[in-house]
Amino acid sequence: MSITAIASFYAAGATSAVRSAAASQGTTSTTETSGTPDSASTTVNISKEARQAAAGGIAVPESIRQDALAELNRVFPQDILDEAQARLDANQGISGSSSATPGLGNLPLLPENEALIAQIKSEMHAAHAANKDGMTNLTPYVRLINAVQKEGWKVPMSMEDAQREVDISLAMSKLTPAASEEPLSAAEQLQKDKTAMAQFEKELAGEVPDKLKQRWQEAGLSMPESATTTFPQSIWLGLAKAAGIGEDEFLGKARELAGNYTGNRFLQEIEKFVSERYTASSGTTQSS
Repeated sequence: MSITAIASFYAAGATSAVRSAAASQGTTSTTETSGTPDSASTTVNISKEARQAAAGGIAVPESIRQDALAELNRVFPQDILDEAQARLDANQGISGSSSATPGLGNLPLLPENEALIAQIKSEMHAAHAANKDGMTNLTPYVRLINAVQKEGWKVPMSMEDAQREVDISLAMSKLTPAASEEPLSAAEQLQKDKTAMAQFEKELAGEVPDKLKQRWQEAGLSMPESATTTFPQSIWLGLAKAAGIGEDEFLGKARELAGNYTGNRFLQEIEKFVSERYTASSGTTQSS
């Protein structure tokens, strides 16, 4: 599911919840007088609660509150905590990544994992449709979909595999120390958001992210400067093509490396593979 699709789905859920709240808390009565249609009059009585709901002040259902509390207080098994800590150690310098093989983004999924995402989406829509009286907590489904999208290019996954990836990601968040920086001012946050959006727009246009360029420069690698990519497809497919590597060959190599390396070491091996091929195909010289 793309970011746009997820956003649309949540927007539909919020609209449904507003309408449901208004219907249950407000009272509407209609009285028509005799005569022409123009003489008809309508009286609508809307409760204070319904007005608050329509204005966006919907109270979070107790079931969702309890779900959030349960997640906050969850105790993970030791094997999940061990894997979470191992990934934190291996992924240092790769911001926000919970994957064992981070940095590649949305690569094409194996057919089995495309079917798994379709199953999760079906269950999500069914849960949403079954709740006629209020909001539905769709976060667990979105997390499962995200886990399959990040890991599903490597090996076939089951629902249990996807849930384990979600648990590892949540455990990593718990193990990560809280940021000690002072909160940003409104102006600083706005500037940060603008910078992030400008970078995002560059990447949508096929430009290599600045953080990758810096990483490659520090490693002395010769890499393509741009990559033609269709969002949300991984930029690495464009980089591989620019380096003279076909999609099937790149995916095969990535899967091979995923069986032997994790974290930063995995990403370094991918970068080395692309750089060597780019150097050979373009006649460039790698920096020392």
